[in-house]
This record gives sequence, C-alpha cells and structure tokens, in this order.
Amino acid sequence: MKIKTFQDFYQKYKLKAFDDWQKANTQQPIQPFRAEKHKKLSFGILPGYRNYDLFYERYRSGVEVIQASGILKEGVKFLDIGSGEAFFKFFFDAMCPEKIDWHGVEVWKERAEFCRHVGYTIAEETLEKGKLPYESATFDVILASHVLEHLPNPKAIITEMGRVLKKGGILLIGTPTKPPLIADLDSLYHRISSRNTGDTQQAFTHNSLENLILTAMDLPKASVIDKRGFRIISGRKKLPLENWKWFYDLSVFLGKHLLTVVPEVNITLRK
Repeated sequence: MKIKTFQDFYQKYKLKAFDDWQKANTQQPIQPFRAEKHKKLSFGILPGYRNYDLFYERYRSGVEVIQASGILKEGVKFLDIGSGEAFFKFFFDAMCPEKIDWHGVEVWKERAEFCRHVGYTIAEETLEKGKLPYESATFDVILASHVLEHLPNPKAIITEMGRVLKKGGILLIGTPTKPPLIADLDSLYHRISSRNTGDTQQAFTHNSLENLILTAMDLPKASVIDKRGFRIISGRKKLPLENWKWFYDLSVFLGKHLLTVVPEVNITLRK
C-alpha cells in the first residue's frame, strides 16, 4: 500500500483497531501518532510535526546506511533492542523492498504490544542483567537506538549484541551525546544519584561511545562503516524550520561534520 496521507498510514498498520484494543485492555495506552498533533507526513513516510522531522533522521539515515552495506536480502533477520514505537520498522517498510524478519526486545508492556501489532516478534526482557535471550550468531542486523544511556551496564549488553550478531552482520547503535567535559560531569552525576529502571544512567561523547562499542566487541576501528549526528538545533514543535528542505539539508551536513557538539549520534559497524 502506497502511503500518501496520515489516513493511509493508519489504515496500513490498522492503528485505529489497535487504539481501540488498548483502551479496553491496557492501563497506560500509547499513541505515538496523533492527528491533532502530527499534521505532516514526515519524509512522506510517517506522521510527524514537520515535513522533515530531524527527530526521525536517526531512523531514516540508518536505513540508508544499512541499505548501502549490501546486507539486505529477502528474509534478513533484524533485532531491534528497545524497539519502542517501531520507528525503524516503519522506515524500512517504506524504503526497502526486501521482506525483513523483525524481532525486538522491549520491557515496557504497552510498547511491546504495539510492536507485536505492527509485525515484530517481541521478547519482554529487561536489559539490566546484561543478557539477551537468543542463541549466538542469530541476527544479520542489530539496532539499538537510545537504549545504552538508560543502562547501568552498557558494555555487557554490547558484548551480548556481538554474541548474537552473525559474522559480517551490521550493528547500529545510537545515543544522545555531549561535549567531553559536560559528558564527564553528567556521568559522574548519574553515578552518585539514585536512578530507577528507565532513567538516564550514562552520558557519552561520540568518541567514548565508539571506543566502548569497539572494546566490548573486540573490533578494530576499521569496523566502523558510518558515524554521524543529525542536527545542531531543532525547531520541531515550536518553529517551522523543519518544513524547509534547505534547513534539513544544512542540519544533516553540520551533524555529520561537527560531531563534538551534536546532541546525538548513530555509529554503524560491521562485525
């Protein structure tokens, strides 16, 4: 089904039926897309605030990088860790002709149900034990967007990602990032503060994140096939900046070349 409108998106994924089911069966229903707020079809793919929501660029650009890696084929097996509202799947569905076998890990029950509804096989597992419930060398591609900063043991879970990823497979990890001194102070604050499950527990620079991944997976720096940020500033809800293609293009260019000051990065590696 070709998506041209907000209504097409809702119809393709049967989201009205899911919303009705949630109201009857869940205590905390989630609704990632709302007609009263999301009035644009961002990137022509999914409902958003603006034509080119930079919030979604972490997912859209991730698809392009993984496409360029040459790993996609019919039945390729994906693991989306912290699958959330399934944003990665929506972009892959729209941008890739290959049929993907989607698996996810999601501890929040309502999000897990949402991901099941749109086509995932979900394991409702906490990551704080540093283990993944899969056999070694199971997946061709592993995605983990904005997950590591919420864990007390990021190195352990990255090691697990390496274990369940096939040789030659692709790993994409994204986190918020901060400039070096600020990241150090923020990490210290998190270490000495009491944190609940799901709270932010780590702060990274782009270099500390890259070094952590390479060390945990015992890979050389040459394994990194792409590293990028997406923006320096964003107007998203308050200003119409992201309706303008020139602003989007400029933001993506600056995000790729000024990594010390971007607020988030994706790092993509081949095992």
